[in-house]
Amino acid sequence: MVELPSSTNTVSVSVIDPGVRLDLPASWFVVPQIKGHDRLIVPSYSFLINHPSGQKILFDLSLRTDFENLAPAVAQRLTDPTKPAKITAPGDVSKILVENGVQLDEISAIIWSHFHFDHTGNPLLFPQSTTLVVGPGFTTSHGPGYPAKPDSPVLSSDWRGRKLQEMDFDNDPNGTLSIGKFKAIDYFGDGSFYLLHTPGHCPDHMCGLARVRPDSFVLMGGDFAHHPGAFRPTELNPIPDIVRPNPLPRNPRYASICPGDIFESLGHQPGNTCNPFYRPTEEFNHDLDQCNATIEGLGEFDENDDVLVVIAHDHSLLPIFTGEEDGDQGWLFPKRSLDSWKEADLKNRGMWRFLGDFEEAVADV
Repeated sequence: MVELPSSTNTVSVSVIDPGVRLDLPASWFVVPQIKGHDRLIVPSYSFLINHPSGQKILFDLSLRTDFENLAPAVAQRLTDPTKPAKITAPGDVSKILVENGVQLDEISAIIWSHFHFDHTGNPLLFPQSTTLVVGPGFTTSHGPGYPAKPDSPVLSSDWRGRKLQEMDFDNDPNGTLSIGKFKAIDYFGDGSFYLLHTPGHCPDHMCGLARVRPDSFVLMGGDFAHHPGAFRPTELNPIPDIVRPNPLPRNPRYASICPGDIFESLGHQPGNTCNPFYRPTEEFNHDLDQCNATIEGLGEFDENDDVLVVIAHDHSLLPIFTGEEDGDQGWLFPKRSLDSWKEADLKNRGMWRFLGDFEEAVADV
């Protein structure tokens, strides 16, 4: 289990859901295929981080509403009617902020977990005073952006006229730092928010680790995994004998009690409830070995009771975040921050919700 640095300094973290929904073949991202779970129909979260100094930053920007105006290398794929992908992007993070009292010139920085279209949003909507923060190697791989680099997946206009800050985890002026198995940077220099270099899915991939209480954290996972079943269960976090809350409430056989062992036959290691159901695919990851190592390393954060892990596309948390499950205000910006997740037991409530994706597969168990 990962050892977390100590500090009494905290930030506040709010999750923003602009309504983006990606409907994609599950086989693009995870293997093996599990009966009934053929598609990933998922959100793309953005996170607003408030520092006590008054600084506000965003971790990921979700997807821009006019995604047809992305760099041609990306836009052509997204708008190709022959592709088995369906994308809706009805809302924009910048609009949600302004409508709820956060002016865009209050945002000091936008942090991209990585360069993919469903995380980069539209920085052009923010003033030039907003810094764009990217991961290691971004400039070499993708600069100067389209159109100067015709095949670049990002637009040069995303950072034209603004500061582009590429994080250097090996030469941080404050000294080198590691958290768990990952190189880290103390972003504000006070132990309240860290960036972790988590390569694999992309070389520049980063996660955000925010301390929301002196002893509790939110890990913003980006795309280190595309489904919770890619990093759960583990030996230190096995599926319980009885799964609570019940992920199969509409299943006539398991509606009252959901035994954990009914899921044993599923996934890449049937008969084992201590290893993740899925493995990432080679097609959609830059370095598969690195990706698996990152998943294993970040799994140690997930095993820690003091860390709430939220990957960018975790659809299983949506009913809790929206308030649908509890019939209350939910946990989305601006209704409520994630700061009190531990007091509300959100980690335990959300841990095994994804098992509901396998309802059809366990029907004959």
